[in-house]
Amino acid sequence: MKINHLFFLFVFFLFAANAFAQGDGIALAPARVELEMQPGSETTFVVNLDYRAAAGGAAKPARIVASLNDWGITPDGLVEFYKANTQPRSASSWIIYSPAETTVTPGNVHSIRVTISVPADAAAGDHLAALIVEERPDSIKLNQNARQVVVHYRMASVFYIKVGKLVRRGSLENLQARVSPKGILVTPTLKNEGNSVLRPTASLKIFDAEGKPVAECAEIEPLPVLANSSLSQATLLEKELPPGVYTVKYKVDFQDGSRATEGVTDFTVKERDKKPVNLASNKPAN
Repeated sequence: MKINHLFFLFVFFLFAANAFAQGDGIALAPARVELEMQPGSETTFVVNLDYRAAAGGAAKPARIVASLNDWGITPDGLVEFYKANTQPRSASSWIIYSPAETTVTPGNVHSIRVTISVPADAAAGDHLAALIVEERPDSIKLNQNARQVVVHYRMASVFYIKVGKLVRRGSLENLQARVSPKGILVTPTLKNEGNSVLRPTASLKIFDAEGKPVAECAEIEPLPVLANSSLSQATLLEKELPPGVYTVKYKVDFQDGSRATEGVTDFTVKERDKKPVNLASNKPAN
């Protein structure tokens, strides 16, 4: 009996580009589109699909299809995609695009024309959608008598449609620190009470019981904090600390026009199990 060994490798590129690490590849640009628009307005732009072919490569034309999805970021920092028009603040119904299906050839850039029409009664703030581009499943050819690796690419260009008066209002709601097998995990909870995305920058320092710095991370770029949402994304410092009491200071600038905010929390590293014990409640200080 002959067995077809098919290894299906699903590669999803969120903001990116290459369907293959080297050689032939497909790129989608721009990967992120941010447009400030007014209710009742319309605009058109182009998303380009670049099918790159390595010199002397054997890349062949591919049939691709485009579709719309809603998308969001979960509180623990995972990017998720949803059926179009199912999420609050979806912009999918505002978008038309062409072509929906085409054949791409190596060495050429193929354009997808996107038109966004904002309804006259659209609420102020960010509205989200994503243009998904992927290969048609029926274009994948299988050799039933050979061992194969099939690469199926799926890429997204994510859209922020920013309507009317935009409000950005960030706050640091909580700060936790604990010891993990790989080092110190510091997890802030960042909250956005506004109607438009925040892109904060942050830094942190860890001090011993005498107030001496023992570890730091000077430049942290958390994921975006979407409108009316919160994000708890951990930062790992690969540092082993001796037993003792430590203080973490986490400073975040929400880029919302307000001053940077600093949160403080303590933890203990024990000799027995190297696990932290919170000594006090978080002490946020502006």
